[in-house]
Amino acid sequence: RYDEGVALLSLGNPITAIDRFPISRSTDYRDWRTRAVLGVQVKGRSEWFYSIHTGWWADGEECFRDQWERIQSGVAGKRRRAPIWLLGDFNAPDTVRGESYDLVVQSGWIDTYHAAARKDCGITVPGVIDGWRERLEKGASGMRLDYIWCSRETDILSSRVVFNGVNEPVISDHFGVMLETRD
Repeated sequence: RYDEGVALLSLGNPITAIDRFPISRSTDYRDWRTRAVLGVQVKGRSEWFYSIHTGWWADGEECFRDQWERIQSGVAGKRRRAPIWLLGDFNAPDTVRGESYDLVVQSGWIDTYHAAARKDCGITVPGVIDGWRERLEKGASGMRLDYIWCSRETDILSSRVVFNGVNEPVISDHFGVMLETRD
């Protein structure tokens, strides 16, 4: 029930190392605000892939800024040695200035959607969902809340939204993001 955003698939290459750490103050599994980050490294690759689900910017109990600081601390050593990929629901609309999205960019992370040579509309939440009823901008048809961030410049060939009813069936209130990179 509360394991949103803590799964990673390794297709083709076995997982050789894992990393997990909390980013919320709460570690109570029954508390919906409890957040943990799961990272994997796969055979033959130096980079780390982290599945992330953060809280909202202005959450009085578990705010994004505190969780982002814990993410930064948790990956700092690995970030110096290899590329890091952060994937998941950041609850951070890219249209809102001075909050979560801007903090990630100012921390030196690359938004792979903007770095991609080819991309679609990028919308990962098609309309109003729980927690966003009062936050969706007037007239907006959806938001981009789900991202793939990279710690280094990378040749991103394409970025596309999947599981959105156009590219695969809808399976969640958030759609997925898929990248094609040049190795």
